[in-house]
Parts: sequence; structure tokens; C-alpha cells
Amino acid sequence: MWQMVGHHRAILLLQRSIETQRISHAYLFSGPRQIGKYTLALQLAKALNCQEADRPCGRCRSCRKIDKGIHPDVQAIYLEEGSKNIGIDAVRKLQEGVALKPAEGYAKVYIFRDAERLSEPAANALLKTLEEPPRSVVLVLTTADASMLLPTIVSRCQQLELRPVATAEIEQALGERAVPPEQAKLLATLARGRVGWALETASHPARLEKRKELFCRLATLPTADRVSRFAFAAEVATLHGRDPEAARGILESWQSWWRDLLLKRLGLDELVVNVDHQEQLGAQSSGYSVETLSRMVGTIQGTISMLSQNVNARLSLETLMLSVPRGGR
Repeated sequence: MWQMVGHHRAILLLQRSIETQRISHAYLFSGPRQIGKYTLALQLAKALNCQEADRPCGRCRSCRKIDKGIHPDVQAIYLEEGSKNIGIDAVRKLQEGVALKPAEGYAKVYIFRDAERLSEPAANALLKTLEEPPRSVVLVLTTADASMLLPTIVSRCQQLELRPVATAEIEQALGERAVPPEQAKLLATLARGRVGWALETASHPARLEKRKELFCRLATLPTADRVSRFAFAAEVATLHGRDPEAARGILESWQSWWRDLLLKRLGLDELVVNVDHQEQLGAQSSGYSVETLSRMVGTIQGTISMLSQNVNARLSLETLMLSVPRGGR
């Protein structure tokens, strides 16, 4: 049984592929961050190597080893902490492994997390493997933005786009995991369809407190002086050098705040995501015009896009800080 919340169409397609033995040598799972791409990749790995008839059973030795991350035939390749790209050495190591037969299972599965972070040499090296894949190997690439991958890589993969999961479905899944109803409703709303985020946050409640602290700090930036703004830019730039995804998460949270300000200004309260800050959002939104709020949402998105292209992080963030409007404009 595929143990996932949502993504029923993608699961059905993969089930049919396994049942008819028409497995693709390479898959590309795309969709927003923390929406469940890596979880789906692991479910596919379990289904391909499961020892029971009803695959993936989740109970056999193979499924349990994959859950624990110790199956010798299932490997994840990801951006190492402190690195800007997935380098060619990771792909060369993969190429050495694909030449060997599976050690225990039926298929060797390699999962590239955030495949858009492949360096150009690594991407070109991976392309060679995609052109002549061994029969017992399945490659799974996950990405938040397929347009950042080489078109030749994309064309050699079976593509599955994962869309945001319905809020009600996430809330139900949280309830089934014994999350209190009020908290389940809040997490499902805050998740914005990102089921992975909802489940992880439910398991680590301290994340909500950290989120609250972050919003309190972000909310002060419009009234902060230039020195304070640049200090914040420097902090996020340093974080970006160590952990690009964490830095991106801060900017995406900030963008969601300005988006909610815009929605409040337009009177669309029912579309607000950060529902636990309704009062503060209402008070702050009245100090800006619709045009100013809309422009700020776009400016943050532009900065997020630039940071994904390896531009000077600190300069980009300082420019963003200079764009932050003061209340009443």
C-alpha cells in the first residue's frame, strides 16, 4: 500500500507501470518544496524492491530498510551542507555503482534531491547515464523547478508534476496521526498544500514557535533603519552560503506575509494563509497601498529567483532591503 497523503494520480500511474512491468529508467518529480516529492520517490523505491505481492507492503525487510535509509540498493544524492551545487564527483560515484548488480533487491534506485542544484559538469555526466541506463537501475530526480534542468535531461525522464494537496485532506491526515483538531486545522492551512511541511511540523512543534519568532522579526523590518536592514541581509546571506534552502525558506515566509497583507488590503480575508496573525496583518495592511504591496510580493520573488542562479547573495539581499517600503506608503 502506498503510504502517502494526496498525489493520487501520480501514485496510480506508478502503480500501473509496476503492474504492467513498464518501469521507466528515469523519473522526474516536480512540484513545490516539501510537497512530498522525496516521499513519493521512496515509495517507488519500496514498491520496486518489496518482497511481498501487495507492493509496497511497508512491512517486509526491504521496505523497513528503505524507511531506515540503510538499503544498499537505494541511495539519495543531495546538496551537501556548505556546497552550492551537487558536484560531478557524486555523479561519478553513481556511475560506478550502476555498473554493479543490485546487492539485495530487484532494482537499484538513485534519488536526486533538488536536481536543479546539479552543477553543469554533473548534469552533463548524468546525461550520459540517462542515455544508456542499465536495466536494473531507476533514477528519480526531484525538483521544485524543472525549467532549471537541462532540456536534454528532462526529455529523457518520465515527468510527474505534483500539485498542492487539498487543505481538508492534509487536515484529515493530521487528525489520523492524533494531532489535536485545532492544531491540525492550523497546520493544514499554513501548509499551503505542502503535505511534507505539515507532517514534519506536526512532529516538531518547536518549528511553529521559531516561525512565530521569524514573523515578529520580519514585521519590524519596514520600520527598521538601514543598518538593521543590512544586518539582516548579511545574516540571511551567510545562511544562504551554508544552507540555501533555509535561506530560501525565510524569503518564502516573508513573501507569504506580504501576500497576506495584500489580501487583507483587498478584503480577501478568507484567502489569508497566516491565519494565526490575522490581527497584526490587518493593522499593518492599512498602512500600504495595493500597488505597494503587490510590488513588494514581486520584488521578493525576484530575489528568490536570483539567489537560485548563484548571484551575489549579500548584494541581492541588500537591494531587497532597500526596496522594503515604510508603513503609510
